[in-house]
Amino acid sequence: MDRRHFLKTGAAAATSFMVLPNWVVGNGPSPNSKVNIAVIGVGGRGKNHVDGYENENIVALCDVDDERAAYSYEKHPNVPRFRDYREMFDKMGDKIDAVSIATPDHMHYPIALWALMMGKHVYCEKPLVRTIWEARQLKAVAAKAGVVTQMGNQGHTYEGLRYIKEWTQAGILGEVKEVMHWSNRPIWRQGELTRANEKVPATLDYDLWLGVAPKKSFDSNIVPFQWRGWKDYGCGAIGDMACHIMDSSFSGLGLDRPFAIEASASGSHAETFPNSETISYRFANPNGGKPIKVTWSDGGRLPDLKKAPGVPADFFAERVDGQGRKRKSNENGTFIVGDKGTLWTDTYSSTVKVFPEDYFKQLRSDKALPKKTLKRVKGGPFREFAEAIRNGEKAGSDFQYAADFTETALLGIVALEAGEKIKYNAKKGVVTNLPEANKYLESQYDYKKEFLPA
Repeated sequence: MDRRHFLKTGAAAATSFMVLPNWVVGNGPSPNSKVNIAVIGVGGRGKNHVDGYENENIVALCDVDDERAAYSYEKHPNVPRFRDYREMFDKMGDKIDAVSIATPDHMHYPIALWALMMGKHVYCEKPLVRTIWEARQLKAVAAKAGVVTQMGNQGHTYEGLRYIKEWTQAGILGEVKEVMHWSNRPIWRQGELTRANEKVPATLDYDLWLGVAPKKSFDSNIVPFQWRGWKDYGCGAIGDMACHIMDSSFSGLGLDRPFAIEASASGSHAETFPNSETISYRFANPNGGKPIKVTWSDGGRLPDLKKAPGVPADFFAERVDGQGRKRKSNENGTFIVGDKGTLWTDTYSSTVKVFPEDYFKQLRSDKALPKKTLKRVKGGPFREFAEAIRNGEKAGSDFQYAADFTETALLGIVALEAGEKIKYNAKKGVVTNLPEANKYLESQYDYKKEFLPA
């Protein structure tokens, strides 16, 4: 498969292949009707999709593993079931308004592309795609398709993200100097691993699970969960969590893609992502000031509290959780550091607080926190998606936003693979100081073309 040729022709093909979505031509769901939704990948995270659309019409369920899909199948015994999304589109295409995708990362792009080129609204789990090339292609096709799109970084619908925007824009933190994000991922095995050669379970269609990825042996330590740590299928810890955690800075501060990225890691391997890593980004300041430094850390690496003024010294203290395990407090989160204070928020930007605590108490006592000016979302991401379809509106984390956001996260992987600091021209989508690093913007394997729309 010549990826560059597909990039040039894919968007054009979408225009001829696409069937205009019902709501564009006035035949779609009315403001009071239900959306006809097909869910692809209904085990694991997909169960949340199925539950999240309980007030809509689920018209098709698709999964490659009957055992993993059992919960969703039992909940909707009369809904048609498929293992192959291509067969589902072929047989049910005229009955589907929207598609909700919860498969492993490597299949996000082909399925979403297929749905867009059929004129379907698309909800896709984070990260939006597995490579920067895929992000740019999907963004272009979605723009031409004119449908409602949304990435499943649910925190984008939460009120905390609105507070971050309102407070930073009002100057509560003063001038923002630095941002620190961190995560306890990976909570799966990655680093120095070898692949087993096991018998495929009878309930699983492994060839369909592999999809566009190269044919390799089945390993129960990879499928169904720990695939995130393998470069053929996932994006590691940053792919899993950055599209949640980094939303607080990327959206909260109104950032664009970075111009410089460097990374360091431990436990790296040719086929898997590292055990831990630190990635440093430089962003242009949207307010015209000095560039903003944003740091991502995972695998147990935590930010230096000396760089977060006002935050209590025991912020990461070890505590006993509800299951009796000793764990560090606040294992995922963000510090946005300004010259007046430090804002902390959790994994999904659902809880927001400013340090020092006395400063925050005084702001609240003086009623100095700004008024709510940004629209709040009611009911979470699945409801937002369905309501956007009904009302012909744009969802918050649509593919135009999500593609750029995902590209930002994945640039950390590019810097890691490059092994040195890279300078990036976001307008052209190229690494400028290290041309050989541009190969990491694309997949390192050729997609099986039968899984892509003709």
